[in-house]
Amino acid sequence: MKVSSEFWSFPRYSNSNYTSKLSYNLTFIQCPTVRVPLHSKTFVSSSKLNYTRPPTRSKPHSMIINTSSSLSSSSSSSSSSSNVNEELQQQSNKLRKALKLQVRILAGIVMGIAAIVYVFSGTAVFSLGLTIIAILGLREYYQMAQAKGHSPAVRTGYLTTLLMMFVSVVSPQFADVVLPVCGALICCYMLLRPGTKTNPATIADVSTTFMGLFYSGLLPSFWVRLHGFTELPLNTLSVSIGSFLSKIWPKSLLFLCPQVHSGAMVVFWTWLAIACADIGAFFVGRTLGKTQLTQVSPKKTVEGAVAGFLCSALVSVIGACLMQWPMWLVSGSLYGFLVGVVALLGDLVQSLFKRDAGVKDS
Repeated sequence: MKVSSEFWSFPRYSNSNYTSKLSYNLTFIQCPTVRVPLHSKTFVSSSKLNYTRPPTRSKPHSMIINTSSSLSSSSSSSSSSSNVNEELQQQSNKLRKALKLQVRILAGIVMGIAAIVYVFSGTAVFSLGLTIIAILGLREYYQMAQAKGHSPAVRTGYLTTLLMMFVSVVSPQFADVVLPVCGALICCYMLLRPGTKTNPATIADVSTTFMGLFYSGLLPSFWVRLHGFTELPLNTLSVSIGSFLSKIWPKSLLFLCPQVHSGAMVVFWTWLAIACADIGAFFVGRTLGKTQLTQVSPKKTVEGAVAGFLCSALVSVIGACLMQWPMWLVSGSLYGFLVGVVALLGDLVQSLFKRDAGVKDS
């Protein structure tokens, strides 16, 4: 609106504050399209001009926009915070896995050094340590069986295991006689033990007793017999390893002079093949594993198992070549493959026992 000094005008209004101001000594209102004559010095109110103040309009669109913008801002802030939390959780999981892997590697190195010292410390030390391990394993197995409600013959199982280990060291050719003879005596004991009238022995009690003797008694006795096998002559490699161990042998173990013979060498390479099979199966199954092997151990995969077999066969071929086995390529491959299969079966059987007994670690 254009207003000159000779005209009287209504000022523009705003939504927040509307006022009407009248001016005197003006004769006309000049608008772009309307020209209204007025008397001078006449007061004209807004009511006479039939002019009403427009109602204050609400702003629904702006309110919706503000509400939607506030909701979008809150949702964006919540999504951003959730993304940050997810990233932090992923980083913490990666750090935890890396730390766990480092701990495993360090523990493997320490256990490897201890295993080398243990294997080449002589047949007596090797048999004593394996006997302790067998007794502890048998105790744990019987505890799992008792947790399932069975009642194995625990003390007779301990005595039979100790006797098998002792005969395996002193007279290995009679070691296979111990289990049948002691098994018959154990059956007689379970028939006549106190409390059989009120609580007689069951098939499960007898089965768990003999399964523990087989798994934790008879099988470890073969390691003792293999370690004590010294009929094969030492080759150049065995002599070199013996001289090397004599130089680096811990001073605190000088009373146990390193004893390198054919049986200790076979045990060493077999344990190394088992360890490499476990390592290869772990890393390949973790990175490339897609096919589940069995429900007993859900984390084991077919790809990891195949990788474990190949790693075990490769290490066994190297060991057979260095120990100068006849047809070392064929014999080493077959030996390593069988070692990998037996190691996997032993691990699965242990997982089966733990799953059935509801035990996490053993």
